[in-house]
Amino acid sequence: MMRCVWCTRTFEPPVTLQDLLRWRPLPMPALCPSCQERFIPITGAHCPACGRQQATTIRCHDCERWGAEILTNHALFQYDAGMKAYMQQYKFQGDYALRKALQAPLYQALAQQRYDVLVPIPVDQHTWLTRGFNQVTGWLRDQPFQQVLRVKADHKSQPQSAKTRAERLVTPQPFMLDTAAAKIIVNQRVLLLDDVYTTGRTLRHAASQIYLGGAKAFTSLTLAR
Repeated sequence: MMRCVWCTRTFEPPVTLQDLLRWRPLPMPALCPSCQERFIPITGAHCPACGRQQATTIRCHDCERWGAEILTNHALFQYDAGMKAYMQQYKFQGDYALRKALQAPLYQALAQQRYDVLVPIPVDQHTWLTRGFNQVTGWLRDQPFQQVLRVKADHKSQPQSAKTRAERLVTPQPFMLDTAAAKIIVNQRVLLLDDVYTTGRTLRHAASQIYLGGAKAFTSLTLAR
């Protein structure tokens, strides 16, 4: 029996014939089937620029408003009520055990990306002092990553989640390159990793610093859109 890291109920992990024939340790899911169903994956047609689920494969209205400023983002799940509840408990209430809930799908998604250097979006000093962890790196298991970006010491702002769309779009550049680590990204393909793509402003700020650091190419991956 397993105990779900979200609802804490015990459950029997489903085992398929394929699992038995592999002669490997059986999968140990962190979530019970009911909690797994609370996450809605993005499948089928989606915006090729931001990953938003939609009926067509052309750029969505939000991405068209960015004009020629292209950022290719891949997103795993829709940001709906289930994902919002998860983020509230994990990210804002600091339930670090919930990092395990999405480690497996993120691991699979990273295996499908083509990159040389993985760069998670950093958190500021205030977040470290109050929450105690970076929610993005919490999802990583044994995947190597580089802390190339840092939040500027003089950057003082309300959380992105508390801002309106208009306020997000005019947020000043919060990031700077870590001079000691920046050489790692020169002529490399960089994959930026973040939790939620909302307007894309945060990722574009990060991408501009990565570009200035000499990266050959960059894309991004988010848990939700």
